[in-house]
Amino acid sequence: MDFLPHYLHAGWFAIFIFLAVLLESLTGASSPSETKCAFPAIFNFGDSTSDTGGVHVSFPFITRSEQLPYGETFFHRPMNRFSDGRLLIDFIAQGLGKDLLSPYLQSVGSNFTQGANFAASGATARSTSFISPFNLQVQVNQFKVFKQQVSMALQREGTGRRNYLPSMDAFKDALYIIQIGGNDFTYAYMKLKMNTEQIKGYLPGVVNAVTDAVKELYEEGVQTIWVMDIGPQGCSPFVLTNFAYLNSDLDANGCAIPYNEAVHFYNQLLMSQLAHMQDKLPGSKIVYIDTYDIQYSLIEQADRFGFNYTTRACCGVGGKHNFNYNVQCGTTQKVHGQYLAALACVDPSEYVNWDGVHLTDHANQVIARHILSGTHFHPFFPLVKLCPSHLNVI
Repeated sequence: MDFLPHYLHAGWFAIFIFLAVLLESLTGASSPSETKCAFPAIFNFGDSTSDTGGVHVSFPFITRSEQLPYGETFFHRPMNRFSDGRLLIDFIAQGLGKDLLSPYLQSVGSNFTQGANFAASGATARSTSFISPFNLQVQVNQFKVFKQQVSMALQREGTGRRNYLPSMDAFKDALYIIQIGGNDFTYAYMKLKMNTEQIKGYLPGVVNAVTDAVKELYEEGVQTIWVMDIGPQGCSPFVLTNFAYLNSDLDANGCAIPYNEAVHFYNQLLMSQLAHMQDKLPGSKIVYIDTYDIQYSLIEQADRFGFNYTTRACCGVGGKHNFNYNVQCGTTQKVHGQYLAALACVDPSEYVNWDGVHLTDHANQVIARHILSGTHFHPFFPLVKLCPSHLNVI
């Protein structure tokens, strides 16, 4: 769920526990040069949860991520990310020894030797332009063009181009990540006026859009694809503030059960479809990543991870969940004759949620630790064998 202008989840068990505990004890991110991994590059597709500037360079001066307080915690200035600091893709890239990914559409200052980011805020999996024109199919098409252009450039210019472009071998051996689908829920709820039961008839089409993208990438020679599920939307300040539910619908952690159940329905269908694809596509390594359980654990076990606020936004204004759709983070709006400013909290690290929709730097860091521990891959993916020194990175 993005907010732009309207036009626009026996033997190995001991290893898992060891890795999880060790990763959780580490707090700093190392320099990418300190870590080597089998993946020569990372290519990412998604929405605002992993957009590192794609929409900014396409539609300058449009998104709130271009201004403070976005970026204040880690970068100390806006870095076109919907967070107070780094996104999950930033931590994963660093955790695998890579530089932060440059947006595919960024014309100045980009370095694609270690991959590219095709994610765009507002993007949907299905071919709609509800918020953004850069749906998943568009992003896959952009990747195909990028790959063709790199091939032509390397043939034409030779090694002179290799200081900022990936090698052609990197395309085959790279890690591909898809993080998308949240905006499809928003589209169904807000535009199509569906409820949590009706949306279940819409979600198979979203899953099909994701699996179609996986198949297209495979046909381009891609082998390793990680697909993220959708997190617990019923715990987000946006849903808890804007969508209908009864008090009896809330669980012990203050999350709206019907909205989380809709996400569960989608995630189970996605995992099943990906497992079926794995069997049909020889040589592929298609991995479903369960981020839902990780994110919910941050809410259910907040004290363990250092959070004091779980269903309340750090940056916002008004109400139990500190979120107002009309006065979003970083803006000042006149409401009922009174000017209201949505400001950031004093310490974002105490919060799971940053702006009502997106997560804080701290939350993204904890989620990345769990992902890189390998305990949330379906089927099991031997990351520890591919990247033996990844234990040093987060």
